[in-house]
Amino acid sequence: MKKGWLTLAVLLALISGVALVSSSSVTAQAAKKHYTVVPKSLRGHWRSYNSQKHGYDKVIFTKWQWKTKNAGQRKWHRLSGKTFKVAKRVGTSPWYSDLSISKGKWGYYVGQSYSDQWPYWKKLKHHGKTALRCYLPPMGPGKGQTSYYYRY
Repeated sequence: MKKGWLTLAVLLALISGVALVSSSSVTAQAAKKHYTVVPKSLRGHWRSYNSQKHGYDKVIFTKWQWKTKNAGQRKWHRLSGKTFKVAKRVGTSPWYSDLSISKGKWGYYVGQSYSDQWPYWKKLKHHGKTALRCYLPPMGPGKGQTSYYYRY
């Protein structure tokens, strides 16, 4: 009888240990899947003077969001890094995020998922101040557009 109880106790301890380990790894995997995280070097409140509109273009990078507002606009354009599940697509992940971030030769390419013509952002020193360089590559022949955003 004692041997039966001992075997049952060992078996229960083994099962609960496996369940604990598997639930923590699922939680860690779920956290990785559910957010597109903005790099720390880009985070903060930034602005650039727009001489055509005589006001400031503003961007805010938080851990999971990118918000932009051009001079003269009232509303912010917001892209969230929080992902959500969509219908299962063949050959791709069923998880989708509005925000897409990838590292390239000009900095971090930040934009809306599954679209093009979004700028590259890179933190650097410009005229002795910390700035974010926003570089929009050209779509055809010619030069791209570069602007600098400073903390506010």
